[in-house]
Order: sequence, then C-alpha cells, then structure tokens
Amino acid sequence: MLDILIVTLSGLVSSWTIYNSILAILGVSWKPMEEKDHSGKTFSLIIPAKNEEKVLPRLLDRLVNLEYDRSKYEILVIEDGSTDHTFDICKEYEAKYNIVKCYSLPKANVPNGKSRALNFALRLSKGDIIGVFDADTVPRLDILEYVEPKFKDNQTAAVQGRLIPINVRESIISRLAAIEELMYEYSISGRAKLGLFVPIEGTCTFIRKDLIEEVGGWNEYSLTEDLDLSLKLTDKGYKIIYSPAVISWREVPVSLRVLIRQRLRWYRGHLEVSIGKISKINWKIIDGTLIVLTPFFMVLNVINYSLVLVYSSSLYLVALGFVSIASLLSLILIILIARRHMIEYFYMVPSFIYMNFIVALNFIAIFLELIRAPKIWIKTERSGKVTGEVIA
Repeated sequence: MLDILIVTLSGLVSSWTIYNSILAILGVSWKPMEEKDHSGKTFSLIIPAKNEEKVLPRLLDRLVNLEYDRSKYEILVIEDGSTDHTFDICKEYEAKYNIVKCYSLPKANVPNGKSRALNFALRLSKGDIIGVFDADTVPRLDILEYVEPKFKDNQTAAVQGRLIPINVRESIISRLAAIEELMYEYSISGRAKLGLFVPIEGTCTFIRKDLIEEVGGWNEYSLTEDLDLSLKLTDKGYKIIYSPAVISWREVPVSLRVLIRQRLRWYRGHLEVSIGKISKINWKIIDGTLIVLTPFFMVLNVINYSLVLVYSSSLYLVALGFVSIASLLSLILIILIARRHMIEYFYMVPSFIYMNFIVALNFIAIFLELIRAPKIWIKTERSGKVTGEVIA
C-alpha cells in the first residue's frame, strides 16, 4: 500500500513538472505576428509606489515618452507610506508633465497596500483601459501601440505583457531568481499559445476599467491580487491575452533576504486565492487551478526522495521514468533560458539546488497559512541597476 502511495504521488508531481516544462519550452519559441495601432483607446497608467526613489524616475521617463498620443493617456502615481523622496520625485514630474498626477495615501490597516493603491487610483482614473506598472518596470516605448488593437474584441478583458529580468547578472541570487521567474514566464507564453489560462502578473498589465469595477476591484486582503483577479475574469468568460510583443523589463531580487521575503509573499498568496467561488469548470479554469496549487505541487517534490523505499517494487521503474523525463525537460528549459538571457551555463547545476530551496520556502508558506500567521505586505527592495539590454 505504501509503495502505491509513494509512486502515485511521485507520478503526480512529475506529471505536473512535465506539463509545465513542455508549456514553457513551447513558450520560449512563440513569436506570433502582432499588429500596432493607435486609433483612440484611452489609458490610465497606474504606479503604486512606496520607497521607490531609486527606480521611479526611470519608469516615469519611459512613460512620459511613450509612442502614443499624450492626450490619450494619463499617469497616476499612488504613493503609500514612503520614508524616502518618492513623493517629492513624483511632484517634480507632475510639475513638468501635465499627464502625471501624484497622490499620497493616508495609513490604513489592510494586508495588501498595492491593491489599496490600485483601487484608489481606479476611482480617479479617466481611461478606458487601466495599465498597472510596478515602479521597477521598464516598458518598451511602443507598448501601448501593441496593446491598443487587442481590445477591439469586446471579450478581451486584459492584456498581459512579457516580463524580462533587467538585472540578471547583478548577483548569484539574481541569476537563480531570474531562471525561476523565466520558467514561469515562458510557461504562461506556452499557455497562451495553446489557448489555456493566462494569469495577470501585476505589472505590464492592461485591463478594461469597467470589468475591474464589475468584479469589485482588486482584493485588498489577498497577497496575490493579480491571480485572484485573473480567475474572476476567466470565470466570467472573458479572455486574458498574453503578448510577447508587449515587453517590459523588471528587477529580480539580488539578495537572499529580499528573495525569501518576496517568495514567501507570492507563495502564501497562491494559497489565499479562492477557487471555491468558481461557477464553471473548463480546461482554462482547470489549468488556472494548477497554477494556484503550485505550492502544494512544489512541496510534493520531496516524495521523490522516498522512491528509495520502493526500490524493490515493480512500480519503481515507472516512477523513475517519470522523474527522469521531468528532470530532462527541466534541464532543456534551463539551457534555453540561460542561452537566451545571457546566464552562464554553470548556473544550470546550482539552479537544481536552488529549486530545492524553493520547495522549502513553499513548505514554510503552507505552514504560515496553517497557523494563520499575520499577512504582511513586504515591499521588495530595488537596486535600480541594469545588467541586461533594454530595447527602446
């Protein structure tokens, strides 16, 4: 009985890894033909900001110079509890550009300050489409020209752009974190290619204003408000489009302390997404649920270390085959990512060690949820450094 249980769980988690690896490998090579247009959709570009003096000027410089009619978009910076010069920097841009508006929020006791800032900006926004940018994001200048035509279809609720690490080579941690994030990013690209579930990622994201209001805005009590919103929109039958041409660069953590804090917030956030309120079941929703359950699948990876207990079982070779295929596909994916993003091949070896570290963090995240530890939104610290190529 124990043999069957171990092999079944091992096969389950290996199948999940194989599934996501195949999607990501497909996503690496996906380059669909995408048109540009600027026929008149209006945008409200929102930047939630807290202690972002190192990176906010970089983002604002890009946004005020977008290749789009300035009369068709506005930039709303929502500062929330900064102790540096974030608000002062924003006011300098507001004085120089009439499309920039700065607001400072009073303190409030909600777990997700970003969602609170977004909901505040939503009430002030004038655009048809809401664009969300984290302050460390660096978008292409033609980004709105690629986004605009995708909303000609009234069933399109949102457009998610491709996110690429901007500081891959800043440290050992940034290299390993970049590999992890890019594995996820390309799996989304693969999902989009096959018409599966596309999650909103929280930056370089564009959503119809009326539909955000229809689902009640962003959840201020969830640590992953973007995934929560994605499931709500998909459940209502709307489409979320992923666009490889809508490119933005963003920072990955460069220190272990920052990495741990960010990842624990992400993984706990997955556990807080409510899938019990879903009204319909289809393959998109099932695929989205597989993303939500990522922390559980990651923790299940430890079962593979128990295969030694079933060495004498006839099922051992079956389980070993699944594990081997999963490992091979992961290796191929890491090689493709390393080659494309200028990460030294040496890091293929420590990346497997790093993934075991991520398993441990997912276990901690589950434990924190079980003991109902307080939800705290810890802002990710930015360095403001660029170690990769940024396309104008």
